[in-house]
Amino acid sequence: LPAAEAILAELGLGWHQAAAMGDDWPDLPVMRRSSIAAAPANAQAEVRAAAHLVTQARGGDGAARELCDLLLVASGRYAALLAGYA
Repeated sequence: LPAAEAILAELGLGWHQAAAMGDDWPDLPVMRRSSIAAAPANAQAEVRAAAHLVTQARGGDGAARELCDLLLVASGRYAALLAGYA
């Protein structure tokens, strides 16, 4: 939690602008404060229950990418970024 608060302060952002992904109990404080909380498919049961989104992918198998893609699509930036690689 202190590290996340320091990063947000450095970036000039608030918790309402934060997304977090966690898979175990120590991640819960950050997830509970973030606007969007996600967990990989193989996260602990309590962490999955606290998440707004549980990815189809397991941790280490593309779960973070799944969350990033979702955020990029929701923000309308996905297509433009992808076009840069075409």
